Amino acid sequence: MSEVKVITNFCPHYRVKLFEELHNSMNVEFLFFSEGNESFWNKRIPLEKGKFNSRNIKGINVRGFRIAIGLIPKLFDRESRVIVKCIGGKFELPITFLISKLIKKKFILWTGMWSHPDTLIHRFTFPFTRYIYKKADAIVVYGTHVKDYLCSLGVDHNKIFIAWQTVDNTKFNQVIATDLILHKRKTLGIDENEKMILCISRLVEEKGLKYLIKAISMAAIRSNIKLVIIGDGELENDLINLADELGVNIKILSYIPNDEIIEVIASCDLFVLPSITTSTFKEPWGLVINEVMNQGKPIAVSDAVGAGVGGLIRDGENGVVFKEKDTEGLKILIDKILTQKDFADYLGVNAKKTIKDWTYDRMADGFKDAIKFVLNK
Repeated sequence: MSEVKVITNFCPHYRVKLFEELHNSMNVEFLFFSEGNESFWNKRIPLEKGKFNSRNIKGINVRGFRIAIGLIPKLFDRESRVIVKCIGGKFELPITFLISKLIKKKFILWTGMWSHPDTLIHRFTFPFTRYIYKKADAIVVYGTHVKDYLCSLGVDHNKIFIAWQTVDNTKFNQVIATDLILHKRKTLGIDENEKMILCISRLVEEKGLKYLIKAISMAAIRSNIKLVIIGDGELENDLINLADELGVNIKILSYIPNDEIIEVIASCDLFVLPSITTSTFKEPWGLVINEVMNQGKPIAVSDAVGAGVGGLIRDGENGVVFKEKDTEGLKILIDKILTQKDFADYLGVNAKKTIKDWTYDRMADGFKDAIKFVLNK
């Protein structure tokens, strides 16, 4: 048995080293309650299994709603003293919180939410969610934006710990040879004098891709820009039609394997993540930003992207931040970055310097500090 249980949906590739670090430094068991069917997850990306103690929890699917009933007996074991639970799971979150309180185990919430969804069901459940925030023994968050949001709800700032969002820097900071970059640009159909804007994103409303297309259509150098989007989703045809209507040169690739994505990142001239706030979503972080920073590329993100306002991007220093849906502001930034090489290089160099310190050790410290805090209460 383990003193600490971490309960989350599944193990994606970007969490393996974090979980291994927690496993190696503390007596932790990971319980996974999902089959990886979440809407945000590309089903072509395999789930991972690292070198840590874990179990997959049995459950039932009722009309697309998964209920991990096998979680309940795991919560009642006598060895664990601390339960760390991610914000996800319509059944798993409330049952974990309630049982933890019932049997007096320390409950730590792990969340990246910094805006509560504004649907009828979410408005109805918000009082209980806020109750969990206030009654959790500690909360681990993605960045300062989440901490500020929780504090605005009256949560004690002393019990909030930041586990800075991290990717495998050793994988994404590899130097990509110039000939490989030239080859990749050629395969993507980028002409010698063209500037490549890259976006890696699901093709859904909350990613704000139509605003990016509109901004490019307004740019002074629009005729020399090619927009490459990697991702799939329901809006693919709409985005292609909008680009055609506005005269934007666009290429959409539904999927590129993770071990090849670095070459695409290294080939771009500017990376943009134009996410917007919707009634059901606000970008918790955007880990692709960490990946791109490892390649020293200039980055523009909206202020609805967690990484843009939560402590990673410093506007005008290692990236730029624009107001969500502000096509005019984004257009100005696109022209500036793609025509002023010194400014683009300045952003890229600082991005690469910044991301060196965003390690899994540092992320794990947020969890460790929270666990120590609740055990010393």
